[in-house]
Amino acid sequence: MNQLLRLSLALYRRLLISYPADLRRDFGSDMLEAFADDLWTARGIGGVLRVWRTTLREVIAIAIPAWLEIPTVAVPLLSAAIVAASQSPLVVMAAHRQILTGNPILADAMIAVGIESAIAAMTSFVAIYRWKRAGLITLRIS
Repeated sequence: MNQLLRLSLALYRRLLISYPADLRRDFGSDMLEAFADDLWTARGIGGVLRVWRTTLREVIAIAIPAWLEIPTVAVPLLSAAIVAASQSPLVVMAAHRQILTGNPILADAMIAVGIESAIAAMTSFVAIYRWKRAGLITLRIS
């Protein structure tokens, strides 16, 4: 059980990087201490899982929206999502073809969509990074 608690603390310490910098700076050590206290008072594996469930809800409610406010994160993510959505008919057609003929085309289609999404996201990230660095545009979105 002690090993599970140590592993949970190590994972949470790494998860803190996902929170906004000002929140981590002001409350990071308190957050880590509160998490450790919750773990030590948890009873059994079920208690540890309840602590993690609460923690992951907090990450979803606080950390993810904070990251999505950063254009260098939001734009590539949006770009990848648009590519995946626009290519979803390809995946549906490949799945239908696989059901009818038994050919393993679905895996190829999903790999193609994944590669295209990754390329779109990376291209968007590089473009924003270069524009921001060169001062060609301002990324202060209000």
